[in-house]
Amino acid sequence: MTFSNERFYENKLTAHESVAQWHVDDRVVEFIDTAGCGYEEGVGEVSRSRFNDGELNLIKNHLKTIPDGNEIAVISPYREQVGRFQKELVTIKNVKCETVDSFQGQERDVVYISLVRSNDKGEIGFLKDYRRMNVAMTRAKKKLVIVGDSATIGQDKFFGALIDHFEKQGFYRSAWELIEY
Repeated sequence: MTFSNERFYENKLTAHESVAQWHVDDRVVEFIDTAGCGYEEGVGEVSRSRFNDGELNLIKNHLKTIPDGNEIAVISPYREQVGRFQKELVTIKNVKCETVDSFQGQERDVVYISLVRSNDKGEIGFLKDYRRMNVAMTRAKKKLVIVGDSATIGQDKFFGALIDHFEKQGFYRSAWELIEY
């Protein structure tokens, strides 16, 4: 909660001692950078909403690293991405897929955020609603995993600071470390 605490709450938040040490593994947060992986965003033909199948497949594989017994959410600001996750993950227990807006007020042990945007123009659309990102980033009880393209989102001051924060904390990973061939 460190980044949100600094950016949105003037460092006034503290975790209750009963949950302060909850975690799934050594990385309580991760930013998985898909830059250079060819995971370009697409636009749904009917919905006109954005999606990113590369991020979907990466998260699907990363889910295998989460120990059984954890409740998991995969959320995204883009309805088309959520619909694709729902179809792909329908057989996996304890995984809930929703938009950031529909997930507001809920929590899960592990939360994945698929940012979707990956383009040469650095366009991030309504990811610029930083309050929405704050809501998304504060839904995890034990582990937060954000998947996105730093070359696209990192051009934005807020997301650039987020990526820098994760790098300084040792929670940055390249998707190249996780890609299954």
